[in-house]
Amino acid sequence: MEKKRKSKMNDDLSQFILLSLLKDGPLSLKELQEHTALQTIQFDKPQHPEKLRSHVGIAQTCDGLVCKKWLKLTEQAKYQLTEEGKAQAQVTAKAMEKGATILQNQILSPTATARNTTAGYVFLAVLKLVAGFLSGSVGLIADGADTAVDTVASSVVWFGMKFKKEILGTIVIIGLMFVTAIFLFYDSITSVIENFTGSFLPITIPYVVIFIELIAVISMFALSLYQRFVGRRSQSLALISQSIDSKNSVYSSLAVIVGVLLSIFGVHWVDAVVGGFIAIRICMDSFGLTREAYKAMHGEKTEFSKFKIPFEKQIEQRRFETFRNWVMYSIHEDKLGTKQEIVNSLEKTFRPSYMPALFTEFTVGREFNFEDNFSHIMKPLIENEYVKESTGTFAITDKGKSYIKRTVSNLRYKQTEL
Repeated sequence: MEKKRKSKMNDDLSQFILLSLLKDGPLSLKELQEHTALQTIQFDKPQHPEKLRSHVGIAQTCDGLVCKKWLKLTEQAKYQLTEEGKAQAQVTAKAMEKGATILQNQILSPTATARNTTAGYVFLAVLKLVAGFLSGSVGLIADGADTAVDTVASSVVWFGMKFKKEILGTIVIIGLMFVTAIFLFYDSITSVIENFTGSFLPITIPYVVIFIELIAVISMFALSLYQRFVGRRSQSLALISQSIDSKNSVYSSLAVIVGVLLSIFGVHWVDAVVGGFIAIRICMDSFGLTREAYKAMHGEKTEFSKFKIPFEKQIEQRRFETFRNWVMYSIHEDKLGTKQEIVNSLEKTFRPSYMPALFTEFTVGREFNFEDNFSHIMKPLIENEYVKESTGTFAITDKGKSYIKRTVSNLRYKQTEL
């Protein structure tokens, strides 16, 4: 398995090298190592420098491509595509472009997301309702009915997008969220009354209910992330609304699980209280989305950046840490000093020109303006005395050199042999 994984990484690196040479022309080993740094290097904390190592050596991969007669080494010690290599690179480029088109049309477009979401809701609704009726779980039946309603709402969003009436889908989602909150309140009150009167019905197969709801939690969380990502990417308030509704469904499923678990031990009132809190949360989200929909209907621009993706802050911190590591490395190894030189190095490394634009959205440099954020990248380096600035020129300090030695020293050459 390990050998197969390394072979796959080697093939991927070969493709990146071919595409890089096709786009940028002959490159030295040093330039190729920088071009492919994003694919072969994992920056890590100073205490784990061993994780900098890749499973694939670029020099060894280039030698392999020379043996295949796809590359040749020029008198200037630069690797250049042969005619056979150029043909192979063009095939790879076309395959990547085709893959990017399929990814966009079938997964990442708003219409495709609404369609895929509808299919996911249908599956979960059927699963919950069947299991609910077999187990006698009122909570699971109610949750399944709610998912069935979500399916209808998602269909409205889907057709609304197809016919350029997206705001209609947004309004439907918000309306159903209010209805869901009302029913949750009603169900909570009813459950409390039933607990006091002793008229509640026991669940016959509680562990099946828990298993089904765990599937629902994982599925709805994944759908919420998917809808939120595409919604922000495409500036779609309807998909953002769906992502919030899916997130609320995660809470509802968790409430059912809590209720079932406690009912096994004879406690039957906690799920009612939890359901009430979830209803309040759904109402708050609904009012917030109502304001956004009202603004959109009156021509105001929605601030999509406030709809955060889970762990976004941590991801952003890690992103800046990677940029700062590369800046220190570039200043130390490549003797870069000016702002423009450093910005050019960041753009070349983290927004590779040889990859389709769609794929670059999934790299750490996606949609990032290095020019505008330069001071934000450099400020901690200067404050922590890793880098010093004098008359617009940056230089690495002894402290910075020590950090580089522990984290990204010999970046180009610390790649493990196959």
